[in-house]
Amino acid sequence: MKSRARHLWLPLAIISIALLVPAQALAAWPTDPVRLQLPAVRQAGADRFATAAAAAAAAYPDWAGVDHVVIASGDDRAAVDPLAASGLCWAYDAPLLLTSRGSTPSSTLAALRAIASVNPTVTVTVVGGTYAVPPARVNELRSALPTASVEQPWTSGDRYQLARQISARISSVAATRGLSRPSAAFVVNGAETARFSDALAASAVSRTTGVPVVLTRGDVATDAAASALWALAPSEVIIVGGEQAVSAATYRALGGTSRWWGQNRYSTAVSVGRESMDRGWSAGTTVGIAAALPDALAGAASLGRSGGILLVTDRSSLSPEVWSQLLSMSQRPECVLFGGPVAISDGVFRELQGAPGRPVMDATTPGAWVGKTMRVAGRAASNTTEVTLYVAGTRIGSRAVVPYGSYDFGLVSSPSKSGTVEVRATNPDGATASATRTVSRLVYPYATCIIIDKSDFRLYWIKDNALVKAYPIAIGREGMETPLRTWRILAKYHSDPASVYGPRKMRLFRQSDSGWLYTSYLIHGTSEPWVIGSKASHGCIRMYNSDVLELFPQVPLGTYVITRN
Repeated sequence: MKSRARHLWLPLAIISIALLVPAQALAAWPTDPVRLQLPAVRQAGADRFATAAAAAAAAYPDWAGVDHVVIASGDDRAAVDPLAASGLCWAYDAPLLLTSRGSTPSSTLAALRAIASVNPTVTVTVVGGTYAVPPARVNELRSALPTASVEQPWTSGDRYQLARQISARISSVAATRGLSRPSAAFVVNGAETARFSDALAASAVSRTTGVPVVLTRGDVATDAAASALWALAPSEVIIVGGEQAVSAATYRALGGTSRWWGQNRYSTAVSVGRESMDRGWSAGTTVGIAAALPDALAGAASLGRSGGILLVTDRSSLSPEVWSQLLSMSQRPECVLFGGPVAISDGVFRELQGAPGRPVMDATTPGAWVGKTMRVAGRAASNTTEVTLYVAGTRIGSRAVVPYGSYDFGLVSSPSKSGTVEVRATNPDGATASATRTVSRLVYPYATCIIIDKSDFRLYWIKDNALVKAYPIAIGREGMETPLRTWRILAKYHSDPASVYGPRKMRLFRQSDSGWLYTSYLIHGTSEPWVIGSKASHGCIRMYNSDVLELFPQVPLGTYVITRN
């Protein structure tokens, strides 16, 4: 039976992929900063549904002893349902799989059939109302699993009511099975998708402890949340997220006793993990790393079975909050990345194993266009001791850095026409990571000037041969085109912010035999921001009001302006 289960399952998802960096250091590392180097695996499938199945299979080897399965919607519209269901997985000791409103994914069906093939009695609990999981999907499950019992206990109500109903089921199952859990409840923002990472971190702890995840709106306490907490009567009501996620008024209305939070989603997840380990709720021997919510929906539940915590990072590199937390842990955890390289890059995988992270070029480093010189500056990522700058393949210089410390190469010569700017991060292990940009040099006649490029609706502000910034603009409409010529700004005005000119305007003077003549053409703000990027004016150059306010004080009288196609 077990060999059949493997045959059904293994083609559908990648259970574990290990990407290794050399363990032998090529040179001595400095004593400060220290290097992060941890074992890591990836749990991934072709999509979020296959990834969920892969994570569940890793938590339940060969599906042995699985007599209950929880299924929730993996669609974006119902993405918070699986997070609230995590505590139910604790109560039943059940894997969490995902389905879709339109069809039951083949990876989910394959996993269910494999479970049923090695376990004679299986109950499937479908979490979510008929909008999230329509009757047709439930019937598909019953047809695919004729020996299993398939239930959909809650067919109506919104996400807040569903979370309340799940919390009640957790309590009743725990009482029936004689399970002990902390007298606590997590309260999270269930209204805003951007806040779901808070619920994601809490759901891993919910799977370990049975502490339910209660959903509310951030700005107001929902009746369902209040009802759930009244029924649970927990000694602790733990609000997850800062006041922007769950307001102080909501905290008070729901009887909050503590708040686990950080300045951003990364540090909030760290706070949840740290607090749960401090209380002994989570072991922390395994740490899940997620960047994309869909791929980690079921991963948090599977991770929580072994007492793991879940941290959140960027897709392309480890956030400093995650790096610091992993370094601070007294025991070396194994790291599990949820999702394939599109969801969370191989660069993050290598960082966990000691390689440098990809450096960041900050806003002072121009984008597609540069002047005759350009400033290259930014921030290093993890495990980095040096960054080196290459322009068009030529090494310019190096800077010693510490992880997440800044670097600045100052002003350097740009490529003669176009070329690649590369900042390469290295460390004594010999591993590298690079950030690159392809740039093209602007052609202009004056060291300090403004270029109005009508072909791409951009104003380029050049100072001392360096491109300071490119701004989107609107130009003259057909029949009232902005003329092509060389001008000078010889007058600047403050104007009524509510006027058609916006808060600032700069007068363009045209050249003649006798000098520079006053014209009606201006660079100014606009009361119609929606026209930026089009031909809309009477010949003037319009800018967003915020942009003209930024540019105005930088431009000295006498500055040359060149308009061109």
